[in-house]
Amino acid sequence: MISIENSHNTYPNQPTRAFLEALEDVLGKNGLNALLRIAGLPGWIETYPADNFERDVDLSEFSSLNAALEEIYGDRGGHGLARRASESAFDLSWKQYGPLGDLSTAEIDAFPEQERIKEGARLFAETLSSASDLECEVISQDDILLFRVHNCPICWGRESSIPTCAGFMGLLEGCIKWISPGMDVEIIEIECAAVGGEVCIFTFDAQPKIEA
Repeated sequence: MISIENSHNTYPNQPTRAFLEALEDVLGKNGLNALLRIAGLPGWIETYPADNFERDVDLSEFSSLNAALEEIYGDRGGHGLARRASESAFDLSWKQYGPLGDLSTAEIDAFPEQERIKEGARLFAETLSSASDLECEVISQDDILLFRVHNCPICWGRESSIPTCAGFMGLLEGCIKWISPGMDVEIIEIECAAVGGEVCIFTFDAQPKIEA
């Protein structure tokens, strides 16, 4: 069973619930129940976190979910599942909340294609920081857009030999695909707290989609 020390930092209920529901769609109820037991979260087997944005989920609980995915399915399989479930969680929860939820289609369409990436990332960083104990910021460095996360919910309290925050990459992919559907975006984690980094850092490589 996974055991990660309580962080006393929080993550909202609804995105956690959406993440669990997305995993249940893929793993089935029995598969998800097994995952929750290994993650040390048997209380969620019958009752998922509430369908609201109250901050009742400790970062250690969300991190344990991702650690359990890796334990059961290996790094590659676990990361793939976390990435897809997080992208779904963005669609089901985050894009309807806070500054993102207030953004109108007309406002999105008014941005030039490349600017949408930066604005979408900035708004998501603002939303995450206000709704949780994550501290997120977007900065430009040598013409590269960086998304920095302190208190990452994917790798809190964990140690790894490789970057492990595929679940957060899925959130970013969901955001950018929503705000700029005409772009193909590759998200790369270049620094990970679980590998010894001060924070987790992600870069965006966006290219126009090429129609077949």
